[in-house]
Amino acid sequence: MAAARWLEGRAGAALLAAAVALAFADSSIVMLGLPEIYGELEASIPGVSLVITAYNLVVAVAAFAVLPLVRRARPAPVAAAGLAVFLAASLACGLVDALEPLVALRAVQGLGGALLLAASLPLIGALAGSAASGRAIWGLAGTLGAVLGPAAGGLLTELFDWRAIFIAQAPVALAALAPLAAPRLRALGPEPAGPGGRAPLWPNVGLVFAFGALVGALFLAVLMIVTVWGLGPLPGALVVSVLPVAAVAVHPLVGRAGVGQGAAAGAVLLAAGLVALAFPPAVSAAWAAAALAVCGAGFGLLVPPLTAASVGGAAAGAVAGAVSVGARHVGLVAALAVIAPVLAVQLDDAGDRATLNATGVILDARLPLQQKVPVSLDLAQEFERTPRGAVPDLGRVFDEAGAADDDDVRGARDRLVGAIEEALTRGFRWGYLVAALFALLAVVPVALWSRERGRAPPRRPHPAVAALLVAAAALVAGGVAGGGADLGADSTADPCAPRARQGGGFDAAVQGVILDGLAGGACELGVTREQLVLSFAPDVGIDRVPTDPSTVERAVRAGLVRSIDDAEERGSLPGVVADLLRAMARRAPVEELIRGGGEVGDLAGRVRDLDAGDVLDALGGLLP
Repeated sequence: MAAARWLEGRAGAALLAAAVALAFADSSIVMLGLPEIYGELEASIPGVSLVITAYNLVVAVAAFAVLPLVRRARPAPVAAAGLAVFLAASLACGLVDALEPLVALRAVQGLGGALLLAASLPLIGALAGSAASGRAIWGLAGTLGAVLGPAAGGLLTELFDWRAIFIAQAPVALAALAPLAAPRLRALGPEPAGPGGRAPLWPNVGLVFAFGALVGALFLAVLMIVTVWGLGPLPGALVVSVLPVAAVAVHPLVGRAGVGQGAAAGAVLLAAGLVALAFPPAVSAAWAAAALAVCGAGFGLLVPPLTAASVGGAAAGAVAGAVSVGARHVGLVAALAVIAPVLAVQLDDAGDRATLNATGVILDARLPLQQKVPVSLDLAQEFERTPRGAVPDLGRVFDEAGAADDDDVRGARDRLVGAIEEALTRGFRWGYLVAALFALLAVVPVALWSRERGRAPPRRPHPAVAALLVAAAALVAGGVAGGGADLGADSTADPCAPRARQGGGFDAAVQGVILDGLAGGACELGVTREQLVLSFAPDVGIDRVPTDPSTVERAVRAGLVRSIDDAEERGSLPGVVADLLRAMARRAPVEELIRGGGEVGDLAGRVRDLDAGDVLDALGGLLP
């Protein structure tokens, strides 16, 4: 008896709110498990993408489709049915061994989540003691669930595997069924609609844009931090966890700053955090955490007042809840549909830049030939043995080559890994900026909503909100001024410009001759040295030198001969050696003369594959 009374109060509301948070979290909770799903289930990019999009799309459609049901049905049976479907689908998702049933079950899970989310609003109000308390709890659960999803999924993936993400949801859903058995909840009927009976328009439009912006703060940021920067699911989850922490920390400001002003400031803060992610001055987890903290503060100021307004209108509680849920997921799906193709194109271009920049790093590495060629071959083998959906550990190859004791090897490692990471990081830029545009567009419905309420915003912003806006502006300015605009840009040098000499000795002289010869040939052909080297490697993915092979060979031979003459004149090569090299340059096949360049080209092609294969595969969760 005491247990029943306990479940009929705030404890029951907490259990139901936990299930609500979980259903909202499922929009993104599987993000950090996608690479494991891709590799284990041998998925394709479009296939693995449906693990994310199936849930969000079904919730968005079902939330509006069930409106006639929630207008007439008692909310407790609807919520119980939703929880039962969600529970069964969650368990089944954790037991499947193929992609197709996983996607189908995610859609079923989305249907259960939509029923639960729509019907739970009046139930939580009844358990909490008032409709206002119910709206507050429901809104807070939705906000926390949305931003906690990736962190929770990353933790479960790191401690167990991707299946644990789904299996761990079952106990939460099962526990939430208990309070629904309370007699007063079973007797609770549909709430009568007030005049008009329609859900508020502008708050729901604001939620569409707010959750569209969240695609950048959660989906893109998680993939960049974990897949490109290689932090791993658990460290990545720790970085992303600053977002919900910041969202909770600013919650007291929502009432103090004024609802309209706070929401408008939240939209600007969310946009500023996304712009900061677009222009990081370096590959830095600390920078990402700072930018995500700004995003979290913005989300915490923007979403709670919009949520409260979206479920506080004349429509019945369950009806308003269904529309609010639908608006959120419409924003997620719409932003994914817009951002995914932009991201795919930009990452493809970033892969080309990574290829060219990495080629230049390997060519200019301060390593002797007898070390440079084996390292290049080992790097190529590392790409070969890396499982699908994972990023090769290029640093390990350099570590085995003596990076711990050799400054030159360590420097080559850091420059190569940095060139790839920075170029691919730049590939996320336009995705973040599109997400930032969604955030700024939220200002429009917020302003119209404030006007509709007949309340003009205060002339002066709340001091704490003003301080947050100043800090966000300083972060963005610091990123741009610190080199964020140039991070990952094309770093290939002008082949016609004089090249700085590196090192001394015979090995350095021979390498200098080859590199100067390649630069001379590239200058004559009007291409970069890196493009010329890549033209000797098959299937690299970079545009080939736009001329016929005989012209390329003639230009390279001429460049090599000139570089040999220059080296002999400087005294870098003895006359006998220079004569021998000139004879080879005039007679031997060009491919043999620069076979080291061929090896570099082959390796660079594999760097290109890193983007087109591993990174884009892991990014499959964004592709519709």
